[in-house]
Amino acid sequence: MKKFSPLLIITAAALWGTMGLFTRKMTELGFSTLQLVFMRASFTAAALLIYLLIFDRNKLKIKLKHVWIFILSGLISVVLFQHCYTSAIMAGSISIAATLLYTSPIFVTVISAVLFKEKITVIKIIALITAFAGCVLVSGITDSGASLTATALFLGIASGFTYGLYSIFTKLGLRHYSPLTFTFYTFLTATVVLTPICGVGSMITVALSSVKSAVMPAVFSIVTSVIPYVCFTCGLKYIEAGKANITATIEPVVATIIGVLVFEEKLGISAAAGIALVLLSAVVLNLPQKSTNSTSKY
Repeated sequence: MKKFSPLLIITAAALWGTMGLFTRKMTELGFSTLQLVFMRASFTAAALLIYLLIFDRNKLKIKLKHVWIFILSGLISVVLFQHCYTSAIMAGSISIAATLLYTSPIFVTVISAVLFKEKITVIKIIALITAFAGCVLVSGITDSGASLTATALFLGIASGFTYGLYSIFTKLGLRHYSPLTFTFYTFLTATVVLTPICGVGSMITVALSSVKSAVMPAVFSIVTSVIPYVCFTCGLKYIEAGKANITATIEPVVATIIGVLVFEEKLGISAAAGIALVLLSAVVLNLPQKSTNSTSKY
């Protein structure tokens, strides 16, 4: 299994990169962005629960004093993050939303320096400057023909911030629990929170309106959440988290390709350069360092 770890990480990232495609298709069927978040959370929690009940029930045990970690992770880094991200996709383009998502290293670096006393090295500073320059180019500030709205920009950066916080919560959670335990309770929290507010009744009505509407939620959840989270978690068992996160930067590349090929989104030279810079900064920031503890992805 160890030799297949990079392939598992690549598979997870590539599947995450298809979320924009599914988001567009699912909203066209009548599902809201909040309902899409609920689908991903509930399917992932259910899948992990079944797995743990069958293969390792001991991983379901947690201490009451650590519940706050799962609650914050579920609320902020699943519910709020995925809502911001799917909304950013609908407000702008898939490629730009996916790229702005990778502003997360900026926030992780600053927060980690404050909470975990991690050093902000010269390499990190260079990476942060590179990321900022990339965001400026992607935002369209330097391109008068860009169509990115302020709303899409705000949602994209908000998704990067909330996504980055998952690494912080994970760092805290993995001090006491396995990746599967942490992921299960994070998504269980998200499911519980979303159930009364996502409009389950209307979601069921839409799902029963046609065969396509009934099948798509399951396909969407399995492809963009269940399989990639299982693949990523299994990959992390045999590969350093830093290397895994570098490999996972294929996600916005896949999203960009889908946006251009499927939805015929235009990608100017400046935006393309911005994407390259943001990806470069993500790679640099995630390079394993002796003074930095490993963390895992959203």
